[in-house]
Amino acid sequence: MINPISRLLLFCLLAHAIGRPATAQTRESASVVIDTLTALRGRIMEKESEREALARMLAALNDVDSVYKVHCPRWVVREEDLRQRVLKMFRLRQGNPNPESEVLVVANPQESQILELRAGNALMGRRDARMIMSDSLQYQLLFATYPRRYIEEIPARPRNPVVFGGRPRFAALSLSAFSGALLFSDGSGVEVQLGHEEIGYHFWSTGSIQVTAMFEDFKVGILAPLSLGNSRPGLIQPLTIRPRKLTGTKGVILEYDPEMFSGRLMARFSIGGATGVTNPELLAETGPVYSVHTIAQLTYAQRVSLVGFSGQLTLRGGIGFHQMSTAEVTSGGAFATTAKDNFVSPILDVGYIHYGERQYGIGAQYYSAILFAKAWVEIVRDFIFVDVKYYTPIFRAAKPWEQPYFFMVSPRIQVVY
Repeated sequence: MINPISRLLLFCLLAHAIGRPATAQTRESASVVIDTLTALRGRIMEKESEREALARMLAALNDVDSVYKVHCPRWVVREEDLRQRVLKMFRLRQGNPNPESEVLVVANPQESQILELRAGNALMGRRDARMIMSDSLQYQLLFATYPRRYIEEIPARPRNPVVFGGRPRFAALSLSAFSGALLFSDGSGVEVQLGHEEIGYHFWSTGSIQVTAMFEDFKVGILAPLSLGNSRPGLIQPLTIRPRKLTGTKGVILEYDPEMFSGRLMARFSIGGATGVTNPELLAETGPVYSVHTIAQLTYAQRVSLVGFSGQLTLRGGIGFHQMSTAEVTSGGAFATTAKDNFVSPILDVGYIHYGERQYGIGAQYYSAILFAKAWVEIVRDFIFVDVKYYTPIFRAAKPWEQPYFFMVSPRIQVVY
């Protein structure tokens, strides 16, 4: 007889001998199961990602970007029978909207396709509308004649009413035959101008060019002579650019233009002179040499909004002084001054700028019995303009250094950003 202890030991030994290969097989099977589960989990995650991507694609097909939707035609259905048909469709397909809900239709710009249909909180996108809605209902909503209340489109962004000369957001550039300017957002810039428009003599009529540096409300610059405009055409017609009778000078320019009260005060001073013939082409006449010597002006400008007009009126007034120099050319080529004529006159200036789909401006200035008229019109929006300027003496005959009139037209390129 085997005692119980020996029997237990024998059972343990047999179990150990038999259990070793069974445990290895079990572990191998468990490893295969784990690998299979891991692969299945990975495939499930992959398919879920694909499902989410497809859901996003379907949502994109069903939805309209809100940035563009606000510019699409939208209207409220005012016919009761048609409204009830839409509500019934929503109740059968997508819930139970409030019976009193308005039906809003959003269509493409041609009003040939429904982009969105809304009744209270119930919403149907363009894909759902195409797949769920019947053709007859779609046709009725889009093309049938029934009472509608169009929702006003978002008004077009108003144009920036600031014309060139105001402080730009980043920079501004203007180029024409009369002048050129480059402005920056900090108020600095560079300006080039032909002639002396402040006394009515524009373009090459004075034979001088002004180059100034701008520092917010302050300008400082130089005057330099020009050789342009001294040739005389064989036949002067009404629109011929007349030659100049003035000789340009070398000098300096100072200008201060601060805001004061609700307008702008401007103080301007320039002085220039010519001492002799350095380049014969700079001379305008073979006889007496006429030139602008000194200019001093003090003016105040006020802007006025006109009721009933989409524009702005600018009124400017003040007092001005300028001196004209007459000289003879000596045998050595020097200038001998023979006379200096002083002129003091009030300055009256009025200008109107129209802000609309096409901008334009007109203005007139009176100074020393000189009428200086100017106008401009926008040709290509915010880019190409045309300037027209004209001066003529009024209430008196032209001075020896003046033309009976001086007319000039020029395109202008302007960029403000």
